[in-house]
Amino acid sequence: MPAPVQTPAPLVNDRLGNGGATVWYSDPIGLRPAEGSSLADLAHDIAAGAVDTLVVIDCNPVYAAPRDFAFAELLPQVRERIHLGLYRDETARACRWHLPLAHALESWSDGRAVDGSACIIQPLVAPLYSSRTAHQLLAMLLGTVDPAAEGPVRQTWANAFGGDFDARWRQSLHQGFVADTAAQPISVMPRGVDIPSSGPRDAQEVDIVFRPDPSVWDGRFANVAWLQELPKPLTKLTWDNAIAVSPKMAEQMRLANGDMIEVAVGDRRVSGPAWIMPGQAPNTVVLSLGYGRTAAGTIADGLGYSAYAVREEANPWFAAGRLRRVAGSQLLATTQMHHRLEGFDFVREVSADHPSLPQEAQPQPSLYSAWPYRGEAWAMVIDLDLCIGCNACISACTAENNVAVVGKEQVAMGREMQWLRVDRYQSGDVDDPRFYFQPVPCMHCEKAPCEMGCPVHATVHSPDGINQMVYNRCIGTRTCSSYCPYKVRRFNWFDYRAPADSSIHAAHNPDVTVRSRGVMEKCTYCTQRIQAARVAADKENRRIRADEVVTACQQACPTTAIVFGDLNDPESAVLKRRKSGRHYVLLEELGTRPRTTYLARWNDEPEKEPT
Repeated sequence: MPAPVQTPAPLVNDRLGNGGATVWYSDPIGLRPAEGSSLADLAHDIAAGAVDTLVVIDCNPVYAAPRDFAFAELLPQVRERIHLGLYRDETARACRWHLPLAHALESWSDGRAVDGSACIIQPLVAPLYSSRTAHQLLAMLLGTVDPAAEGPVRQTWANAFGGDFDARWRQSLHQGFVADTAAQPISVMPRGVDIPSSGPRDAQEVDIVFRPDPSVWDGRFANVAWLQELPKPLTKLTWDNAIAVSPKMAEQMRLANGDMIEVAVGDRRVSGPAWIMPGQAPNTVVLSLGYGRTAAGTIADGLGYSAYAVREEANPWFAAGRLRRVAGSQLLATTQMHHRLEGFDFVREVSADHPSLPQEAQPQPSLYSAWPYRGEAWAMVIDLDLCIGCNACISACTAENNVAVVGKEQVAMGREMQWLRVDRYQSGDVDDPRFYFQPVPCMHCEKAPCEMGCPVHATVHSPDGINQMVYNRCIGTRTCSSYCPYKVRRFNWFDYRAPADSSIHAAHNPDVTVRSRGVMEKCTYCTQRIQAARVAADKENRRIRADEVVTACQQACPTTAIVFGDLNDPESAVLKRRKSGRHYVLLEELGTRPRTTYLARWNDEPEKEPT
């Protein structure tokens, strides 16, 4: 937001007495970047012929800089152009030299935590290829011949630590942060700024908002296939960006999802598929950054449109422009086609007047005998009031369990492979709806229809309550998927395994099987983590401790919406949540008795009647 719009926030916090409690302020010394020339200054100097050598480090101005600068035309005017980056991208192709940059997980560096604490960043893995960090390149440009990867970082902290370097260096590496470097709160007095009034505008103009894509951000992660296939939280789109329009605007222009529209800002234009976004302001259009790559290096080339084509340097996040419909439509791959609750109770709510759900009735009798659980009885409870739909759980599950990426065509056919999905629902007026997020892994039902239907017993019940998949038994009938009312099973249609000599194997979790085609896949409650905890407990001649097993989705959740544990352990967090008055079972009427259950959302707002 522009500074005049941000100004009221500190004033409101000051009036409410939030300073030092809800929010706090600190001196930015040591946190602000070093002062230097701007991108506009660089463009001016290149145009004036004042730049002889240009070193571009881990950025892509030919693609991402505002079109005012025209770096694609400016760079050839520089005699020596050197690019250091992970990919031979648009800027690298315009340079004479492209140098491979070490990945952040392969690099030594330093940084600041959210509280201002300085942190020394250590590499997670040794470099896979012959690459260098940005620090090494800068040291080489200053005259050091092939410096060690940690050399520049050690030198920085040798100056800061002084004579006690070795002890403080080891302590900082062990703790993960440098002691006594956190920012200290200070008292400030906010001052008011008059917000300028907006002048008259053309009735045909629309407000254009630029936003980073929730998966690939500004384009820097466009080559990460896990993120390309990660459904975006609100639209559930994959492998594309769309131009978001409001329901009223779509009605006026008679637009459907996928219809092509053109956005014009001044004399610049960009076209893309429309996506109708409930709750969006009536006269607002949202453009997503990060797509429209022409030389990303691999998978991202040719996906989506580039919002940078109409982005201005003076106001990079907002613009006024025009919108018109153009011929054609585009297939968009989405993982959820229907979003309205329409009376269904998939997501339940409680309020201050009714803080508990109706008492659960006794489960209906079953023809199948009850399973005995003499050891552990694993279960999961997801608090929907804490879930923010961020998709961290999906990303963690994909990485932990070697889940395959299948591509846009297969996702559009309904063949996505993710073992966990986050459904997004809405209720109320389409112009001002309430949104809900609901993570849905395998339910691990006590009375699992998939177990009853599999003709070869490829899916079976474990002694500790896990619905298991035996891959080498599966013959691909997909009966279990047909029987599953929660639709959480994924069939592996093609062989996505990498060749034996592929570097992709370095990204695989060695504790989890990499599946071949023709088998059914699903959430396993991270059974490999359960087994690791069991082995550790057996070595120490003890039971698994309360909450000792943490699943990948639970570990990644930033709001602790997911808890997992043993129902036979009275101290487990999962059992405590099951005793909550907000606890409920998804599709309880089916009698599947799932081990994955939910806590209802709080709602203290009166429900609006749909229109």
